[in-house]
Amino acid sequence: MTIYAIDDQDKTPFAGILPAAPSPYVLGNGEGEKSLVFDQLFTILLSADETDDQYGAFTMQGHKGDRIPAHMHLATHEIFYVVDGEISVWMDDQADYHSKTTLVTGDFAYVPSGTVHAFQIHNSSKVFGCGTAGFERFFHAMGQKTNATEPGGIYVPDFTVMKAAGEKYATAFMPDFEFRD
Repeated sequence: MTIYAIDDQDKTPFAGILPAAPSPYVLGNGEGEKSLVFDQLFTILLSADETDDQYGAFTMQGHKGDRIPAHMHLATHEIFYVVDGEISVWMDDQADYHSKTTLVTGDFAYVPSGTVHAFQIHNSSKVFGCGTAGFERFFHAMGQKTNATEPGGIYVPDFTVMKAAGEKYATAFMPDFEFRD
């Protein structure tokens, strides 16, 4: 079942980086489809194209910063695995699960669809993520293409860009949501 468009235009500027078919390949350190979103570098390592619409995999790298806006993915399950560093993750299912957890190298968090969440990087960190197939292109829709191998600079998308990316990738931004710390 395809949740996101197979002919997604958010992959067009990256054509040729990933094989776009389920065939074996290897990426070297720092390789992949890269976008700067706010002050974080997102690198897509594997997309729906390579997994027959099963899942996508990416990394997020960043330096100490502010908490990103609260949001909820309506059709995407997402994981956080801290490869290096320290981040806090807020999660709220708007029923009986409310948490703020600080994750360090080797820690893992799972965010099911429909869970309001946010994160904040406490020091230079790298996080591996995996989500429902096709969602990985959300970072391209929100961000600015880059060839950087390390996070640097800031790209703040216009609200209309954020809104369009949210609608396309079933993500609701909830800037007024108050987490229970």
